[in-house]
Amino acid sequence: HAYPPANAELQERIAGEGLVVSQFWPEAAPSKQSFPMRNAVMSGYGRASVVIEAGETSGARIQARVAVEHGRPVILTKAVATGTSWGAAMTGRPGVWIAHTAAEVLAAVHEVLDVDRQAEELLALPG
Repeated sequence: HAYPPANAELQERIAGEGLVVSQFWPEAAPSKQSFPMRNAVMSGYGRASVVIEAGETSGARIQARVAVEHGRPVILTKAVATGTSWGAAMTGRPGVWIAHTAAEVLAAVHEVLDVDRQAEELLALPG
């Protein structure tokens, strides 16, 4: 099921040319419970979660919370960090970056990637 329905054409194109990863069967209809579950899983897919815009009850809040709980980096825009209670509560937590501009978002992403590269180099076995 395409959700929202307006994305049906995009879903068909991705299915034909790309890759879709989901914990749900293709026939599974969207439900109130599936969105928080999806956000929790998405927090582990990437190297970091970047939250550009979100409200108090958005799925991005769930994704950011789970990412922090699992030690995954989170990058919040200043608007999210100052405009939501959960964003403000994340400020100062380990692994959480606050970006005031688009350039700072990109710098934080590059820092996350560089930290990962450094860890890989440190853990590389000789041979």
